[in-house]
Amino acid sequence: MQVPIGNPEFGPPDTANKIKINDEQLCLSDKLDTSECCMAGALRGNEIDQVSARPHDSVGSGAAASPASAVLPPESERPLSLLLLSDIRFMCEGLTDALRQGACAFRTVSVAADLPEAMTVMRAGLPDLILIDAALPDGPAAVRRLHQHAPEIRIIALAVAETEAEVIAWAEAGASGYVPRSAALADLVGFLTGIMRGEQFCSPRVAAGLLRRIANGPRAHAANPRARPALTAREEEIVSLIDAGLTNKEIARRLKICLATTKSHVHNVLSKLDLERRTQVSRWLRDHQRA
Repeated sequence: MQVPIGNPEFGPPDTANKIKINDEQLCLSDKLDTSECCMAGALRGNEIDQVSARPHDSVGSGAAASPASAVLPPESERPLSLLLLSDIRFMCEGLTDALRQGACAFRTVSVAADLPEAMTVMRAGLPDLILIDAALPDGPAAVRRLHQHAPEIRIIALAVAETEAEVIAWAEAGASGYVPRSAALADLVGFLTGIMRGEQFCSPRVAAGLLRRIANGPRAHAANPRARPALTAREEEIVSLIDAGLTNKEIARRLKICLATTKSHVHNVLSKLDLERRTQVSRWLRDHQRA
């Protein structure tokens, strides 16, 4: 029979029993404390597991995310890859540093000095964006080649003179947009991301010229087949030199460009003027001067 502790009918409590019960109480208290700690630890561990399972935290920590949680951010928020096409070394180095910094930094920035090198870079992996220096010799022709090779890539002309003829020439070559010469380096990323969204900032004069170009489009050309197409400043020089009777080699020496670039310019001129031979350029020029 168990003796109740502290009952006057049975006398004073037994010290040994009291110690035993106290030990049991202490053990029970320890178990409760340990159980509470384990429960709190389990809850905290569950919270940590939940936080670790978030896609952006796992990517940021370098941990491999599970297939269910590995959700890519939208394309507009993902770092993009860019190919910079320019033969000016110090400009490439400065632009590369600028494009790799800031909240909208590009993931990778590759550099090519000419079209063959750019094609080699693109064979290793297509970029999201190509930024081509407008001062590059035969730039519009390079844009045509790049656009034919990978029409899904956006090509942007850098440091374009904001004249109607220049902007239209780059657009007709296949450029998705342009960055004007007057743009500051701090505004470059804003220009690029805007063009990636389908936006283009341009001067009111260029905007008005583009509207006139649209208004006087195919219908105006059909009504006036002698309408003069838009030529770049370099192409205008080529037309004048062809009209003066210079050969391709002589034009190359006069303009201090290579022969291949000269031939490419002549080809572009003939294509824009809808001519088959360079000997037809002089006749075309006289007809349009009279018109």
